[in-house]
Amino acid sequence: MTRRPYGLLCPISRACEILEPRWTIQILTEIWNGSTRFNDIRKGLGNISSALLARRLKEMAALGLVERVEDKATGTVSYFRTDKSIKLEPAMNALAEGAQ
Repeated sequence: MTRRPYGLLCPISRACEILEPRWTIQILTEIWNGSTRFNDIRKGLGNISSALLARRLKEMAALGLVERVEDKATGTVSYFRTDKSIKLEPAMNALAEGAQ
């Protein structure tokens, strides 16, 4: 994820830096709506490439926005919301309402 810090110390600027990369908000929304598996997230997003989705999910996990959980018995991987991303939901809902 290319970081272009705003140079400000306020929490809103930091949130913008975290959510700025393309597809980040859409991926979070898809996970908030119940998709946990890679292919389900990709299908819900439409035209994102698999490589870009994999990269974004890895970056989002590193930032603490999603948790990657691998079931070693089945070899499946799921992505879940973290407390950090759950705290963003009210702000994202307010933005969605304001955009209507």
